[in-house]
Amino acid sequence: MWHPVYQMMCYLFKSGFYELFDGARGGLDNIPSEGSFLLACNHASYFDPPLLGASLGKREIFSVAKKGLFNSPLWRWLFTRLNSIPVDRDSGDLSAIRAVLSLLKSGKGIMIFPEGTRTSDGKLRKAHAGIGLFACRSGAPVIPCRIFGTYNIMNRFSHFPNFNEKAAIIFGRPLQASEYDNRDPVSRYQDAANIIMEKVRALELPQSNIL
Repeated sequence: MWHPVYQMMCYLFKSGFYELFDGARGGLDNIPSEGSFLLACNHASYFDPPLLGASLGKREIFSVAKKGLFNSPLWRWLFTRLNSIPVDRDSGDLSAIRAVLSLLKSGKGIMIFPEGTRTSDGKLRKAHAGIGLFACRSGAPVIPCRIFGTYNIMNRFSHFPNFNEKAAIIFGRPLQASEYDNRDPVSRYQDAANIIMEKVRALELPQSNIL
């Protein structure tokens, strides 16, 4: 059962995606109707997680977020109810890794930003090995996803959103483990992350709502 706060935020951001940002979506049929999956997307704005989560139709999704966002009691209360998992980016956060792998094992969807943080210039950056670790350790299908326009709506240097910009999301074909996991004992996780990020980079802007 989805938490009421999660449901309310999905409704608000889905409405805003269409009404405020003239949002276009493509490839939603690539999201599995059941079972675990990793959603790997580029990251340009604080708007990315809620817009993506609200665009997934009937699938609930969990996400990882930097631990510092949970310092305030109010934000901790909110992010917990929005299915966010705190992760310490400066260390091998074993508790976060276990939490993500446990959710995947139980058939949940996990949203991951392979770049690790928001882009500073609007360009896609190199992926960190974390997405490769989660993918290879779980064997879950990976849905490459690309979100367009949110850097111009509100990037890391913005103080207020620009509601004159448009946004769009495209969900790519699921990648199975055999397509990203080469099982190389030295570079396995980074190689998988690179493959996944290239699939994200290859996605093109949807011209209309093509669900």
